[in-house]
Amino acid sequence: MLQQILINTPIWVWALLAFLIYRGVLMSRDRQVTLRATFILPLLMLGLSLQGLIQHFGICFESVGLWLLAAVCASILYARFFGKSGVHVVSERLIQLQGSWMPLILMMLIFFLKYCENIAVVVQPELRSDAMFMSVCSISFGIMNGLFFGKLLRVLSLLTKHKQPALMKTASTLTLADGHGAGETV
Repeated sequence: MLQQILINTPIWVWALLAFLIYRGVLMSRDRQVTLRATFILPLLMLGLSLQGLIQHFGICFESVGLWLLAAVCASILYARFFGKSGVHVVSERLIQLQGSWMPLILMMLIFFLKYCENIAVVVQPELRSDAMFMSVCSISFGIMNGLFFGKLLRVLSLLTKHKQPALMKTASTLTLADGHGAGETV
């Protein structure tokens, strides 16, 4: 049966797996990326996760709601407690990221969860209406997506802090150039 599953898996699935592994290995090294590039992976993983949930369970409050709740909680927890190191703002549009194997692990977890979810639904179509199966899939995808978005929130937070001193410097320059007293703000 396993052999049949592997043989009947579309080739694009294996190409996607190879791409995710490639990207994960690249992310294990220190690198500088643009702010725009930091959005690509979280959005790609979001698309993969939601596509699977909607394909198997439809757009329903339970699956999307559980996914959203898990994603928001994981994002906040990651951004608040775990995402403090390894991210440095070089400029307004350039971020220095410390290499980590965590993105590869998360990508593989999402890929294999989605792969196993697809197999389970093909083998046992009644799982589409099983509340426990739907809950486990929704929460699992939500947590993993939330970790990606937590890292993104951390980057955006650092970028905001990076811009604040520049804004303060600009404001103080405008204050002095305006002829107002040093204690006044514009």
